[in-house]
Amino acid sequence: MTNVINISSHDELIASIPHTLGFTPQGMVCRAFGGGPTARLDIPESPAEMDEFLRVLSDVYLHQHHPERVALVAYGEDGPGCLQALAALGEALVRSDGRAPEVGPILWVNGEHWTDVLEGTRGTVDPGARTRMDAEFALLGRVMPVDRREDLDAAMQGDPTAVAQLLPAATARILEMDAASRRSEAEWLGERLDQFGRDREYLVDHDAARVLAVMHDTGARDAAETRMSREHAPILSEFWGDTVRRAPSEVRDAAAAMLAFSSYPDGKGARAWVAIDQLTASHPLADLVTIALERAIDPREMERAIRPAPSGALMQHAALHDTHAHERRPDHDAQNSPGLDGAGPDSSAFGR
Repeated sequence: MTNVINISSHDELIASIPHTLGFTPQGMVCRAFGGGPTARLDIPESPAEMDEFLRVLSDVYLHQHHPERVALVAYGEDGPGCLQALAALGEALVRSDGRAPEVGPILWVNGEHWTDVLEGTRGTVDPGARTRMDAEFALLGRVMPVDRREDLDAAMQGDPTAVAQLLPAATARILEMDAASRRSEAEWLGERLDQFGRDREYLVDHDAARVLAVMHDTGARDAAETRMSREHAPILSEFWGDTVRRAPSEVRDAAAAMLAFSSYPDGKGARAWVAIDQLTASHPLADLVTIALERAIDPREMERAIRPAPSGALMQHAALHDTHAHERRPDHDAQNSPGLDGAGPDSSAFGR
């Protein structure tokens, strides 16, 4: 079975987008076919916002990636605002040098109703198309999208009480370790991640506290990072998602950063953004994922970067792609950022 889904109508395109993003969107969605990321940005409300909106998306689809086609879908009740953004973006993506993607369809979606701006046609999304897309993505192992982005945040909240009671002893144990013992603990973490890949059994509370305590160690972080790949990302994302839900706030950052890091190659850009928003302070790995999302870096490039030397190679790679990394705000607003909610050229299940 191939992980390619054929889109043959406006209804199927609209029905597929929540699966691609992980939630039902508002704002502008750019759906790339034939290579390139899926992007979601807010509809601009001022000339300055429009300039930045066009700059970001033009850079992604004309310079960083070269998809064969980009579908533009604006979601919202503000018809004039959506239509203005669609027209401006469609014009911005047209170039005369032959390297621009084919643009279309260009759709305004308001609830279940769509308008094709190019064709001048209108319609209502066929419930059968949604059912077909749900089934197709389910066969590929994709979970059902949530209704709102806030639901992604809610899914990361759990009960940390049991782990919190065990955390002081786990932390004291790590602090008392010598270098050799810490190396052994990092090896244990790697083995525990490998075991989860085999049995999919979540950590007992004692082991969850142990993982959270050791994640402050560089060796342990490297053991976790070097196991990341596009192949293993869905399983590791499940592991770190469960860990985040059970982590007390004072030790949540490292697990949330790993959740963002595993969500990105799994094609869950929105979840990566929401995981980053869980952090209480800047974190190098989360900064890297932020750069990757904003710059639409191919997940394969990240995968190659972590193989030789995890932490150092990752940050060198990030620096090469973004000379303005220091401008990232700790209180990053994922919904209003000119960033990508998709996760790279292979973030979606079709259009490779």
